[in-house]
Parts: sequence; structure tokens; C-alpha cells
Amino acid sequence: MADLTAFGLEPQDPDSDDEDTNDDPDSVWAECVDCGYVGYEVKCRGEDGIPLCPDCFADWEGLR
Repeated sequence: MADLTAFGLEPQDPDSDDEDTNDDPDSVWAECVDCGYVGYEVKCRGEDGIPLCPDCFADWEGLR
């Protein structure tokens, strides 16, 4: 990590009361309705907003 003290910045500890620091990926990431994969690649795709991973989306759209 670069030393930023030359720019007048001092190191700071992260806020311990920050509520957005949830390490549980299941509560943050969606689950693919086709294969059940849970990850950041799963997005609501299509007009209906169906959560799909990129592989299942390609299969659903006939892109393979």
C-alpha cells in the first residue's frame, strides 16, 4: 500500500459501527433460479427480472 502521508493523509481505522460490513455472501448475492448458484455474477435478467447466472442466462436466451 502506498504511503499517503506525503499528501497529508493519515491512516485511519475502519468504523466498527458500520452496518454494511456483512460478510455473509448469501444475504448480499442472489441465487440463480436455474442452477442454484449464489454469487455476484447472478443478476436479475430479462423483462421479468429473473435472477440468473451468466451461463444459465446464455442457455435461456439460446446464445449457445
